[in-house]
Amino acid sequence: MNSNTPIIVKGLTVSKGIVIGKCKRYEHGQNDYQKKFINKKEVKRETEKFNKSVKVTLKEIYSIKDRLKPSLRNNVGIFLDTHIHLINDKSFLNNITKNIEEKYYCADWAINDEFQSIKSSFAEMKDTYIKQRIEDIKHIVNLLIKNIKQTTKRKNNILTDIENTILVTDDLSPADVLVAHQSKCSGLISELGGRSSHSSILSRGLEIPSIVGLKNALNIIKDQDLVVLDGNNGIVIVNPDISCIDYYRQIKKEDNNRKILLSRVMEKKCITIDKQKIEVMANLELPQEMKIIKRKNIDGIGLFRTEYLYTDRTDIPTEAEQVSDYKKIVKNLKGKPVIFRTLDIGSDKEIPENIQTGSIARNPALGLRGIRYSLNNQEIFLNQVKAILRAGYYGDVKIMLPMITTLSEIQKAKNLIELAKSQLKKRKILFSDKVKIGIMIEVPASAVLSSRLAEFVDFLSIGTNDLVQYTLAIDRVDDEVNYLYDPFNSAVLTLIQNVIESGKKHKVDVSLCGEMAGDRQFTKLLLGMGLKSFSMHPSAIPEVKKVIVESNIKNLIKLASQIIKCVDNKEKQKLIERINNESIKH
Repeated sequence: MNSNTPIIVKGLTVSKGIVIGKCKRYEHGQNDYQKKFINKKEVKRETEKFNKSVKVTLKEIYSIKDRLKPSLRNNVGIFLDTHIHLINDKSFLNNITKNIEEKYYCADWAINDEFQSIKSSFAEMKDTYIKQRIEDIKHIVNLLIKNIKQTTKRKNNILTDIENTILVTDDLSPADVLVAHQSKCSGLISELGGRSSHSSILSRGLEIPSIVGLKNALNIIKDQDLVVLDGNNGIVIVNPDISCIDYYRQIKKEDNNRKILLSRVMEKKCITIDKQKIEVMANLELPQEMKIIKRKNIDGIGLFRTEYLYTDRTDIPTEAEQVSDYKKIVKNLKGKPVIFRTLDIGSDKEIPENIQTGSIARNPALGLRGIRYSLNNQEIFLNQVKAILRAGYYGDVKIMLPMITTLSEIQKAKNLIELAKSQLKKRKILFSDKVKIGIMIEVPASAVLSSRLAEFVDFLSIGTNDLVQYTLAIDRVDDEVNYLYDPFNSAVLTLIQNVIESGKKHKVDVSLCGEMAGDRQFTKLLLGMGLKSFSMHPSAIPEVKKVIVESNIKNLIKLASQIIKCVDNKEKQKLIERINNESIKH
C-alpha cells in the first residue's frame, strides 16, 4: 500500500474534539520477565530490590505531581494520589514480600503474581468502571517492575517533545495524560484503554481529544504521519487527502462556533420563553470533575456518586476520609446544593471485596444492592451519613437514598440518620441538623407508590437508567437485548409522569438524574411533562440548557401527553420529531 494512501481506523471516543496534525509515537513496551525461583540466600537481595523499586517509583510519581501547574494540583493531583496510595498499601506490599520470602519468587515475578491475583478478582466483577481500575494498577505494576530492571526504567522525558502533536501510544497512564497536557499535546491515541479508566476520565477533564482501543495503532501510524483525530466519532484517518482535510477543517470551525454560542447560553439564566425557571444541575462521579463544573453556570450538584471512595482499596474509608472529600465539594459549590447519594452498589455496580458480605447474589440486580446493602451493613451506612452531615455544616447538603422500594426502608434509613446525629452530638462535632432527605425513584414499585412515599421525604429524584431496565426487563449492558432499551416506551413515560405529578401534589421537589436528563432529544418532552429540574453529566449541560431557554413549555404540554399515550412506534416517532422541532412562540 502506498504510504500516502488514506487509512481509516475506528476506536473508542473518550474525549471529544477534532485535531489535524502530525503524530509522535511513544511505546512503553512490555516488561520482559519469567517465573523464576530463588534460594534462601537470595531472599534478602530480592527483597531489597523490591523495596528500592517502591522508593524509586514513589519518587517518580511525586516528581510528576510536583511539576503540576497550580491550576491542576487540586483537580487532577488525586489521580496521582491514587497511585501513591496503592504503592503504600500495606496489604499490597506485604503480599509481594511474602511471595519473595515464602514462595521464593524473584522480585519482578513476585509483583506480577500479586497483580494477577488482583486482576483475577477484578475480572469477576460486572461493573465496567471497577473492572477498568485494573488498568491503573497495571501502570503501577509496570513501573515497579521496570524500576527493578534498571535497564528498562521508565523515562518520562520521552514525552517532552510533543507540543502541537498527536501522541500515539500502546497504553496511557494518568501520568502520561498529565505530561501530555502540560506539554500542550493536541490529542491522544492509545491501543488500549476504556471510557472509565482514570486516564480517560482525566483526558475528558483536561479536554484533550482522545481515542482509545485503537488496535495496532503503533503499526498503522508512523512518526510524523499526518492524522485526522475525529474524537466526536472515534475515527482516526491516517494520511488524509486534501478534500478530507478541508472537510474536517470546516467541521472543526463549526464546532468552535457552536462552542462559542453555547458558552453564551451558559451565561444566561435558565428560563424558558414563557418565563418558567428550570433547574439545571450536574452529576458528579469523581471530585476531579469539579474542574468542568466550575466553568458551568449550574444550580448545584443533583447527584454526587460516592462509590469511588470504596473502590481501589482493601479497607473501608473512614468517616474522616469521607468528610475531607465531601467538604471540599461542598465548599467549592459556595452555597449551591450538593445531593450526596449514599453508597449504591450491587447489580452492575459490583460490591468491592473490601466491603463484601455474604454470598454472591445469583441475580445482583434483584439482590442486596443500594439501600438494602446499607441497611444490612449499618456501620458502613452510619459512617457515611455522619460524614455527609458534617460536610453539611459548610453548605447546602442533601442525602439521597438509592434503590428505595418500600416505605419501611425510608423509615429505617431515617432512624439511622437520627442515630448518626445523636452520635455526633455526643462527640460534640459540628454538623448540619437541617440536611434534607430524598429518595431515588428507579424501580416501578417506587414510581407507582411515589405519591405515598413523597409524604415522608423532602425530594424525589428519578433514576431513569435503572427505571427503564426494570420496567422493560432489559439489561442495558447486555448486547443481545439492549436494542430493546427504550426510554420512550409508554410504560416508562407513564411512570415518570406519575412521579412528577406526585411531587406537585405533595409540594416535593422532583428532579431527573438519569441519562435521559442529558440527552437533548428528551428535553422538550420532559419539560412538557412538567419536569422542572434536570441533573446530568457536566458536558451535556450547554446543549440541554440551549434547548430549555429556547422552549415554550405551554406549546409542549399537549404533544407530551400524546407521546405518553401513543403505542404505535411510527406515530410516536412523528410526535417526537414534532415536539423537538416545535417552533418558539413568543
